Amino acid sequence: MRVLMALFMLVPALAPQVAQAQAAKEGSKATTERVYNSEESAAMAAAVRKKAEAAERARDARLRRATRGICIGC
Repeated sequence: MRVLMALFMLVPALAPQVAQAQAAKEGSKATTERVYNSEESAAMAAAVRKKAEAAERARDARLRRATRGICIGC
């Protein structure tokens, strides 16, 4: 009985969030239908590549800093 009562209380609270998530998903589909020319596509790819390389350099630097204190050499 308590489970059923909890279910009846939670469903109205979660229903607007589900509807909003579905609306957001439909909205994102409309923005991905744009066709890009080759220059725009190359520029976007370069920007993504640059961002990924920067993130990888940051991860490598953090890893080197973390392992530098542990390793004393062979």
